[in-house]
Amino acid sequence: MSCEIDSVDLEMIANMSHELRTPLTIIRGYVDILENFGGEDLELFQEATEAIKNSAENMQNLVEKILFLARADQNNLPLKKFPVEVNELLKSVIEKYNNPRLEFLPGENFKIVGDKDFLEKMFREFIDNALSFSEEKIFLKVEKPRIKIIDSGIGMAEENFEKIFDRFFKIDKSRAKKVGEKNSFGLGLSIAKWIADQHEIKIEIESELGKGTTVNFELGIRSEELFHS
Repeated sequence: MSCEIDSVDLEMIANMSHELRTPLTIIRGYVDILENFGGEDLELFQEATEAIKNSAENMQNLVEKILFLARADQNNLPLKKFPVEVNELLKSVIEKYNNPRLEFLPGENFKIVGDKDFLEKMFREFIDNALSFSEEKIFLKVEKPRIKIIDSGIGMAEENFEKIFDRFFKIDKSRAKKVGEKNSFGLGLSIAKWIADQHEIKIEIESELGKGTTVNFELGIRSEELFHS
């Protein structure tokens, strides 16, 4: 039986190991602190348990993303496609955030045939990214047959437009104005791109350093799938 691991697998393992090192170090450090001082200082106890909880959630998030991509690579993620109303889909995504920095600009309503859960996941990955690199309002705008996510954040260089979909690729965090609550592993947009490809959605990036980013989703809808609300 062959036990060979190709270079792509080795790179994935190396990247995953690197990403797990930080939360594991945090957990181990705070466990040591709790063992020595946790019972004597309530504030320290609360700080430690919160840090351990966040680190565990970050590890769980990473593992879930890795498993998603592994299943995608093996064509083991069946999609259940049905007509989905675009305005309702995006409204649902926004409401789950309950974030005043997110604003939905509905347009002429239309349907696309797709897997609602997967489509929500695709948009959430881009919204999470926008929230991490912008302190201003972020707009979701419908312009049939396109959807736009518009932010006024740090933007990015044109050379990175395609790289952002590579696994484990990250924009330099030191340039971020505000990093979101969730740790970035450089996998979310890889997942989003896979979902877009499964729905024949073309993604185009418009961005300029210091002036923000617009993500355009070209849905390529057939005429019979359009309808007026």
